[in-house]
Amino acid sequence: MSATVTAAAPGGLKGIARDYWNGLRSLFTCPHEIWVAYAVKILESLAYFSSVLMLMIFLTQDLGLSDEMAGTIFGVWSASMSFFMLFVGFIADSLGIKKALLFGLGVALLGRLAITFTLEPWVVYPGLFLLSVGFAYMIPLLAAAVKLFSNKRAQQYAFSWYYVVMNVGSLAAGLALDPIRAAFTEVTRFQVLGLELLVRPTQIIFLVSVLSTLVSLGLVFFLIRKKVPREEDEVEASAPAASMEAPKAPPADKERRSVWQVMKEVGREKTFWIFISFIFLLVLVKMIFQYNHSLYPLYMERIDLKEWTGKLYSINPFIIIFLVPVMTAITGRMNAYKVIMVGSFISAGSVFFMGLGESIMLIVSYQVMLSLGEAIYSPRLYDYTATIAPKGQEASYMALSKVPMFFAKVGAGPATGLLLANLCPPEGPRNTELMWIIVGASTMISPITLFLGRKWLDVEGRRKGPKAGEAAA
Repeated sequence: MSATVTAAAPGGLKGIARDYWNGLRSLFTCPHEIWVAYAVKILESLAYFSSVLMLMIFLTQDLGLSDEMAGTIFGVWSASMSFFMLFVGFIADSLGIKKALLFGLGVALLGRLAITFTLEPWVVYPGLFLLSVGFAYMIPLLAAAVKLFSNKRAQQYAFSWYYVVMNVGSLAAGLALDPIRAAFTEVTRFQVLGLELLVRPTQIIFLVSVLSTLVSLGLVFFLIRKKVPREEDEVEASAPAASMEAPKAPPADKERRSVWQVMKEVGREKTFWIFISFIFLLVLVKMIFQYNHSLYPLYMERIDLKEWTGKLYSINPFIIIFLVPVMTAITGRMNAYKVIMVGSFISAGSVFFMGLGESIMLIVSYQVMLSLGEAIYSPRLYDYTATIAPKGQEASYMALSKVPMFFAKVGAGPATGLLLANLCPPEGPRNTELMWIIVGASTMISPITLFLGRKWLDVEGRRKGPKAGEAAA
C-alpha cells in the first residue's frame, strides 16, 4: 500500500493543485451568476451551521424542554430536511431558477424570523417546520444553480469549488459563534417599524441567519437575470449561417421504462442487496457528524467550555477544505471499499479521545482525527457507488447512497437526549467519559462489520480478482 501511495501522491498532489488553478480560471468564463450562487451558498452554510449548533441549547435553555424531548425534536427536524428534499425539485423546476431561489430564501426567512424574536411555542414550532423546508429546498437548488450557471468546460471545477465554499460557510459559522455569544450576553432590544423586538442571547445567532438571508435575497433579486444565456444558445448564435443544416432526425429512443420497472430490475440484482447492506452499515459512522451538531454543543456548555464551542468545531471544515483534494489524490488509485473501511475506522476511533476526559486537547484530537477519517472515506463513497452500480442504474444507486444520513439524523437526535439526560445533565453528577465511550463503541460497529464482511461487500475487489485487488491495495 505504501508503495502505491508514494508513487501516486507527488504527481497526484501537483495534479490537484494544477486542476484547482485551471478550475478557478475556467470559472471566469461562466456567467457572473455563478459567483452569486457561491456567495449565497456561503451565506446559507453560515446560517445553517450556526443555527444547528445553537438549536439544542435553544430548545433546552430558552424553551425549557427536557434533554430527551429536545433531542427528539432535533432528530425529527434534521430528518425532515432529508425527507422534504425528495419533493422540492418539482417546485424549483416549475418556477425557474431565479423565482425558485427567491421562494426558497423567503420560506427560510420566515422560519428564521419565527425562532429569533419569540419563545411562543405556537410560533417557534411552525418556524422550525418552515426552516426545515427552507433548508431542504435550498441545498439541492443551489447545486442545480451551479450546474445552470456554469459552462461545459468549467462544470467539473464548478462543483469542486461549490464543495469548498460550503465548508467556507461552515468554517465561518464556527469562528463567528464564540465572539458573537461573548458580545451579546443580555437581552437585546430592537425598534422596527414602531415595534420593540426582543432577542435573547441564544437567539442572537438566529438573528445572524436572518441578516445573511436578507443579503442573499438582495443578491439574487438584483444580480441574477431572469434568463441566463445558455452555452448552446451562444454557440448557435455565433455559428455561420452557411454552416446551418437541417437537423438530423434523432435516433429512435429505447422503450422507456416505468419507475416500477426500474425498481423491479434494481431489486432483482444481487449487487443491490450488497449495496443496501453496505450503506446501512455506514449509518453509525454518519451519526458522528450528527452528534457533532446535537450532542457536542450542549456537552461544551455543561463542562464550562462554551467559549470554545465554535473554535474547536471549525477545525473540521478547515481541515476538510484543504485535505479532501489531497487525500483524493493519494487514494485515487486504491480500492474504494478498502479506503472507505480505513477512513471509517479513523472517524469512529476519534470519539474515544472524548472518553479519556474533559480537556481542550482531547477535543482537538477528536476533531482532527474525525476530519482525517472524513477526508479519506467521504469522497470515495461516490466512487464505490458508481463502481458497484450496474449500467443504467447509476442514478438509483446514487440516490440510495444518501439514505445513511437520513437514518443517522433519525437516530442521533433521540440518542443525544438520552445520553445527555443520564450522563451529562445540566445539574448533578456527570459521567461524560462513559457517554462518549458509548458513542464510540456504537459507532465502531460500522467499520468492524465492514472489515468482517469485506469479502462479500467489496464488489470492486472481487471483479478485479485477487492480484488486481492486491495491487490496488
